Amino acid sequence: MYGEVSSPQYPLPYPADLLEQWDLEVPLGYRIQLTFNHLDIEPSPNCCYDSLMVVSDKKVLGKFCGQNSTDSYHPSNKTILSPGNRLQLVFLTDDSNPMSHLGFTAVYQAAAVDCGIPELPDLIELTVQNSLTTYLEQISLKCSSEYYILSGNGHFICDANSNWVSESGQKFSEDLPKCIPVCGINTEVTVGGRVFGGKQALLGQIPWQLLHKSSPRGGASLISDYWALTAAHVVDGFKTTTMSWLGGMIDSQAKNIVTMETEKIIIHPKYKTVGKNGEQTSYDNDIALIKMSARVPLGPNLRPVCLPKKTDGPVMEDMMGTVSGFGGYSDKSLRSKNLLYGHVQEYSLVECESKGKLVTDNMFCAGDDGQGIDSCKGDSGGPLFLPTLEQVSAEQPFRIVGIVSWGPPECGHKSFKGYYTKIQNYLDWIRETMANNCTRGDMSPLGPLIMLVKVSCTKKF
Repeated sequence: MYGEVSSPQYPLPYPADLLEQWDLEVPLGYRIQLTFNHLDIEPSPNCCYDSLMVVSDKKVLGKFCGQNSTDSYHPSNKTILSPGNRLQLVFLTDDSNPMSHLGFTAVYQAAAVDCGIPELPDLIELTVQNSLTTYLEQISLKCSSEYYILSGNGHFICDANSNWVSESGQKFSEDLPKCIPVCGINTEVTVGGRVFGGKQALLGQIPWQLLHKSSPRGGASLISDYWALTAAHVVDGFKTTTMSWLGGMIDSQAKNIVTMETEKIIIHPKYKTVGKNGEQTSYDNDIALIKMSARVPLGPNLRPVCLPKKTDGPVMEDMMGTVSGFGGYSDKSLRSKNLLYGHVQEYSLVECESKGKLVTDNMFCAGDDGQGIDSCKGDSGGPLFLPTLEQVSAEQPFRIVGIVSWGPPECGHKSFKGYYTKIQNYLDWIRETMANNCTRGDMSPLGPLIMLVKVSCTKKF
């Protein structure tokens, strides 16, 4: 558990032409604390003549020479702490000791391994505060907010080398867990309503709904704590502009609104842009991603919706879905002060009137069976999601399947339906775009690389 190491013949001058090695070892679960009481080894640049090397697992922790603490290669009285339970001291001298230097003496003792509290990623905390952090002790992690769920390993053990390692054997820095937002959950409220000609949603019922209040008026859907989905035509011409989006409310004039500003607006590369005042003739690839400039403060009234699953059948899986927005709700009202929603069903493209505009496989149409429920002007960019609000369950979170894109000017017309961007066609683009534009906090920093360089020198006689 402790001991002393000295150069040969200490405190007399050490001999010339030496190669001495000491192997120090303490019990597993301890580290070696090495302190020099005296060091007097012939000085030379890079300790090329005589030297004492401290080595751990073939890595040189220090190479020392010199006569006093002002020498750049003298350890003074600083303590060296080994990474593990073993250390090697290698004392090498050349074939002369002209000034009769005395060598060294050092003491060592075992110090219990303590991994310490690791630097935790954003939004993560210990499940038990003030946890023990010594050898073989364990820590567990959790997300600091109920609106997030832990992704990755949440349990780590302190190993003999002072590393927190996961159950799979990876170091903490190599296997960092993350807190990802819980998607597709709202507050458990139910009420009937419509978008065009409908009633108001309740607070927390559609917490992913965002609103761009000024021109162009439109909607978006929060899909993470930084990103939102909208229609490309809503943000066309605003890529270099900071847009303000509102969320966490059902009344666009309320005081407790959360305001989010954009950092990036990324329009799908195959969408035909026309600018702010251009007239769009094709709504193919009408999808865009919005990255907010700061993490969105998630809560009961502001949280993301889940992305859809891919399906070879109908986009809405023969289910009724919900469309929501702050757009027009009657023939005379082009925008709503309150968030409205209604239930629609999918129709085959042959059943939908396109008014001569191009219809592609990147779109689908949806509406109701003559009840006047429809998306309308001002709802563009907003969500169409499954299931309907009355069908909510923990086993079936809400998933956005469509983005309000375009339709005939007559909202709620019995013969015409609205067209929606088919999100399932863009899942790879969405995920790749988000990954390629991640925030600094999402990136795992690379640890420092240590390079050992062998230096040669010529003795002067």
